[in-house]
Amino acid sequence: MPDIIAHIRKAGWLAVEVGLLLVILCVLLNIILGPASSGDFVAAVAMNANTFLQGLPAGTVVGLVLIFLTYMMVTRRGATP
Repeated sequence: MPDIIAHIRKAGWLAVEVGLLLVILCVLLNIILGPASSGDFVAAVAMNANTFLQGLPAGTVVGLVLIFLTYMMVTRRGATP
């Protein structure tokens, strides 16, 4: 049973990572190609991401990045013997 839960957990994280990469790719394509020539889907995703990020207070994004970097530093430092 723990094997199934671990497999489902890995598949879930894979889906989250693929979704995040898709959003990042759409935003980058919109920046590189411009909103007029990037297509409807890419422009819509970029517009939604931009609207969401503009709605957040500035300290929230910075705080989340700092928490993530601290977590990565602590886990990597604890993994080295």
